[in-house]
Amino acid sequence: MTSEQAAAGRWQRRRPVAAVVVAVTAWLLAALAVLTLPWGALYEGGEALFFVVDVVVAVVYGLVARVLLARRAVAVAWWVALAAIGDGVAAFAAGYARVAPAGFALPGADAVASLTSVAWVPGTLGLIVVVPWLVREGALSAGAHAAVWTGAAACVAVTAARVLVPDGTAVVPVPAALEALAGSLTLQMGTVVVLGALATADAARRWSRGSPAARRGLGWLALGSGLMTLSFVPLALPLPLAMALVDPGVVPAIQLAAQAFFPAAILVVVLRQQLWGIDLVVSRTLVWGLLTAGSVVAYLLIVFVAGAVLPVGSGTGGVLAAAVLAGLAVPARAWLQRRVDLLVRGPAAAPGAGAEHVGRSLGSAAPAELVHRVLEAVVEALRGEGGEVRLPDGRQLAAAGGPGGPPLAVPLAAAGEHVGELAVWGAPGERLDARTERDLQPLAGVVAAVVRLAMLTAELEAARARTVAARAEERRLLRREVHDHLGPVLTGVSLGLQGARNLLTAGDPDTAARLLDELAGEVERGVQNVRSLARAFLPPLLEERGLASALEDLASRFDGPDLAVRAEVEQAAAAALSAPVAVGLYSVAAEAVTNAHRHARAAGCVVRLEHVGDDVRLQVVDDGVGIDPDRRPGVGLRAVHERADELGGTARIGPGPAGGTVVEVTVPARRDAPVLEAGSAS
Repeated sequence: MTSEQAAAGRWQRRRPVAAVVVAVTAWLLAALAVLTLPWGALYEGGEALFFVVDVVVAVVYGLVARVLLARRAVAVAWWVALAAIGDGVAAFAAGYARVAPAGFALPGADAVASLTSVAWVPGTLGLIVVVPWLVREGALSAGAHAAVWTGAAACVAVTAARVLVPDGTAVVPVPAALEALAGSLTLQMGTVVVLGALATADAARRWSRGSPAARRGLGWLALGSGLMTLSFVPLALPLPLAMALVDPGVVPAIQLAAQAFFPAAILVVVLRQQLWGIDLVVSRTLVWGLLTAGSVVAYLLIVFVAGAVLPVGSGTGGVLAAAVLAGLAVPARAWLQRRVDLLVRGPAAAPGAGAEHVGRSLGSAAPAELVHRVLEAVVEALRGEGGEVRLPDGRQLAAAGGPGGPPLAVPLAAAGEHVGELAVWGAPGERLDARTERDLQPLAGVVAAVVRLAMLTAELEAARARTVAARAEERRLLRREVHDHLGPVLTGVSLGLQGARNLLTAGDPDTAARLLDELAGEVERGVQNVRSLARAFLPPLLEERGLASALEDLASRFDGPDLAVRAEVEQAAAAALSAPVAVGLYSVAAEAVTNAHRHARAAGCVVRLEHVGDDVRLQVVDDGVGIDPDRRPGVGLRAVHERADELGGTARIGPGPAGGTVVEVTVPARRDAPVLEAGSAS
């Protein structure tokens, strides 16, 4: 490990301690400043608001510095910490200088009082002219580097000027021209306003031209930076002009509104873009609360500033002016509140807007992508970062967006059936709150219905595929039967008829007659094969008298000297099956008995249909040679499994208890389904 790596590791361990020290120092200074109020002279007018500004900055920025420094010691965090401690010192200095127990000032009150106009300068000015340039991911451009260094130099220069020339008079000998330049508040604040306007313009430019990911939260940063710059415009005016245009209480009032809003704007950008790899997880309620607090302060200050500027008198004129102010201020706050809701909660902030957005996606999506489109609509409606839908077995059905903060998951249920789980998450570092969960609940019902529709559609498509496969298998069976049995019969008949003709031509009618008799028998056997093939697909007896009679007929047709076949059928079990299930089980039985007859070299075979609990089980058991375990299953055996799946049941093909082979299919008994009875159609 190099010395640089070791030093970085030590700072990594000390960083949380530094964050706590900064926050506690700022909060302690603010608390001490507030505690001086009962012991000192009362503040009046603008002084009171400046004191409130310093206390608010120390408390709020101390919290933001604590959050940022605990994770990454970036330049923005240190500027925020400098502002928090600087304003804390200014607030404490103002309070200390006013404390006069028994009419006597505290020791060093005058020296401490001088800090009131200096301590806040570097940190607060840095928030205006430096921090907006630094709130970004990646390296700074050459222009941004120049702006940052220019802003930092301006902070140092203004701080030095206020130390050396606090009231327009130098405390050390300096040339008169330099004294006049350093003592010009208009020049100092004018420089700050110009540099702040450039920083605001850069944030606005990045917000309007950046990629969607790079734009997140920059609109709020540009607004906060603009407010901070605007709050210093009155200080940049010549004093006579400023006093003529602006009430003395307006400047601290505007600064209070800006300082209440700006830290929340910084946090919004950090949360939305996860800047500098800060893995910060907070509730949306916190961001919403910070921004709302800024809007409330702004609302109150609108009334205060307007009351200070407008000539509001007593009586009817005062009442009318108050009504006009209320009419302007309340809509302004409502507009800002809607913007805050839109930032934090997205389109779902409006009642019914989330459902409307999801509904539009339903109408424009193709069936194959319905779940994905609806999920995207839900994520967008809730202003989330991403989401997913998972089936009950854990498989992912759809996903949208990218990774983010902790997921908010709700179960999906449709028609009383659990169909999966919907999870949505916010931007990296953001925890979705209870309000978002309430918005998600009604949307989850729509998603559940769409998921169930997708599952039913998939099942329907699978059933169609199985039907197509079954039809193809039946065609292959028909081709095999025609090729292996009927084809040779017809070929033999054709050759026999040619031989009979030759015998008749040669004058041997007796031999020709015997040959024709043999051909007639061969044709009869071919006819029987065709009838057996037709019965294997769907015997007339199955349509006319039901499954029990069809299985008994199947056993009697194959029963003979070489293979004894018998049927053991429970009538109640046969009656508990719907028509499609009965046809499917008959096909399985026919295939199994045919295989036993042709390949098993068995002496006996039993076809059994019986109730097993709530199911019906079909068994075809023979005592033949069995199935070679190393032999690859044939088409017929695979067809048995496919048929069982189609019927909603299970299949088992294997050795019997005493040897031979067992073909077994178990299906649920559906007594409420149409039953294939005597005289019913297939």
